[in-house]
Amino acid sequence: MNGHAMSAWNEKVHALCGRFETRFDHCQNLFIGEFRSTLLGAARVAHIRSNANVIARSGREARRDADSHCFLVLQRYGSMSLELGDRVTELREGDLALLDPAQAMKMVPQGLFSHLSIHLPRERLKEFERSRYGRLSTAGACGQLLSTLMCQVADGELEQWACSADGTGLQAALIGLLSSVLEYQARDASPGLHLHEVQALIQQRLHTPRLSPTSLAEELGISGRQLYRLFEASGDSVCRYILRERLLKAAQDLRNPACRHRSITDIGTRWGFADSAHFSKSFKKHLGMTPRNYRM
Repeated sequence: MNGHAMSAWNEKVHALCGRFETRFDHCQNLFIGEFRSTLLGAARVAHIRSNANVIARSGREARRDADSHCFLVLQRYGSMSLELGDRVTELREGDLALLDPAQAMKMVPQGLFSHLSIHLPRERLKEFERSRYGRLSTAGACGQLLSTLMCQVADGELEQWACSADGTGLQAALIGLLSSVLEYQARDASPGLHLHEVQALIQQRLHTPRLSPTSLAEELGISGRQLYRLFEASGDSVCRYILRERLLKAAQDLRNPACRHRSITDIGTRWGFADSAHFSKSFKKHLGMTPRNYRM
């Protein structure tokens, strides 16, 4: 990578997302900036990967551009601080956010990151309160459906099925789910933490090998004992829940025709199993057969 790579990156970002400016504070030869754009029906989908230090859009630039779209974002890997006006939040792996480029914003990644961004027509979002934009909760059924759909798009599972007749169908589906998701109470505003909220967070983090009771408790701002008690009250345990859900997702992929191109090791890695032997052993213990036999 060199200075030309930074220029090419900025040109692509400006053309498809508006006048976001990128800052990289190290040797230009070390800059990583990958931007791939596709269409699913009428929906513009951007796959973004970079190690930029800051990606920002000033209020002046926001007012100058006549943006006709907002962005629905899935933080795939890495994490970043997201500043929207006077609000600051953290986007971690698996988080969703709805962003309005008509306002100033600043993204400060913590190292290499990748995310998926889908353009949604501003006109079709005008009924939603802008105060609810930013990081989204997925603590309900519509939130889980939205997260699953975004992950499918990010993994390329829908590209082989795309056709001209899709039209605005994907956009309509995402906006329909958002109409419910934007009504969810933010987790920080809840008077108490509920089990389904923790389970929703786990679903977002399942693919992360670092997911553990300790990392969950830290992110939720509670003690490990409080976390264990939430699950014990329902006759479950946090560790059993994580393993069970990972195996369920892996089993679904093994039987999914759209995942036939993925190896068994890749599927295990996708759902947080860092070791293929551990994945096979756990799968056989809980489902009674090896991943290979289950796939046949």
